[in-house]
Amino acid sequence: MAGSGHLQSLSATTERILLVIVSAPVGPDLMTRRRTAAPDYAHTVPLPVTVAHRLIQLRHLLDRDAELAMNHQVGTPAAEPTPATHPDHAEVLRVAGGFVLGVVRLNDGPWLPDWDPFAGFSPGQHPPPGTWYVVGDVHDVDLLVLNEDDGSVWLVDGEPGGHWPDGTAYRRLSDDLATFLNDFVLGSRYHELSAIPGDDWAYVTDRLDELHPLMEYVRYEATEPTRRGTFPGVFALANGLAHSRRLTPEDWAWWRTHNDLMNDAYPDPASVDSSVYDRDRHPGARAFFRIDAHRLLDVTRGYLDLLDRYDVGWREIRTYDPGRILYVDDVQVVAEPHTVER
Repeated sequence: MAGSGHLQSLSATTERILLVIVSAPVGPDLMTRRRTAAPDYAHTVPLPVTVAHRLIQLRHLLDRDAELAMNHQVGTPAAEPTPATHPDHAEVLRVAGGFVLGVVRLNDGPWLPDWDPFAGFSPGQHPPPGTWYVVGDVHDVDLLVLNEDDGSVWLVDGEPGGHWPDGTAYRRLSDDLATFLNDFVLGSRYHELSAIPGDDWAYVTDRLDELHPLMEYVRYEATEPTRRGTFPGVFALANGLAHSRRLTPEDWAWWRTHNDLMNDAYPDPASVDSSVYDRDRHPGARAFFRIDAHRLLDVTRGYLDLLDRYDVGWREIRTYDPGRILYVDDVQVVAEPHTVER
């Protein structure tokens, strides 16, 4: 049966890192978030959907190219500030709740309303007008700041008394943070922020033609974990209901018939590769259905209706990034989270 009974959980908000690019939860546009945020600005920096998708595509590219992956940081935002060495060059800090774009670090929150980004200016260096919030840094030196009044994003020289070769100590990058992120990840601007000496990020961008369109996946699972901490999938829930002898004769006959149909129509990943659900090797393995597997999903709808009739709770999880792929066929994948507690 597709997915067998071993479906487990995935947080819908974990779009994970790739290379030295770490993704954060996708949220509404910056200005909407900013207007509704608490006065201390301790809120999440949203990632545009286009950026989040490109991050996923890039990490998939790294998953297929071990040599390329060895030259980039692959992981998730650290629980505590953690040093991570970028190949051949800069030290990049992965911060709690933050994400890294090339060598640009964005603080997920809290932002720093009491930190004057222009405090290091020398006499004669005059800051631009407005109220400013430090939202990240570049090369762990220059500051990425946001203007509260219009939402624009600026780069400020972080060295005391420092300035760039043209004599300026700050410059406007973009009208808003979302536009900056789109241009940085998807466009050709801001190379000076990522194509630093010794960095092979440019080589990665040259291979973007290898990126495949993203497929959305869906999973149906229990709302409450088992004693082992797993979230059984829809078929496991239906099987448990049938074995509990709670089903009416009609519902039991429907379940038996459709289980047989599903077993005949779709492969059981564990029968193809017995290691995919090995708890020692892949403790977080779980199955997801392709969103275009219409026939499979139509039948699955009947299983969900069965659960509803007996008040068995379930939830739907959709994601473009189910995790590290362990098994794939025409209708489903089995994947484990990019970070698993073992």
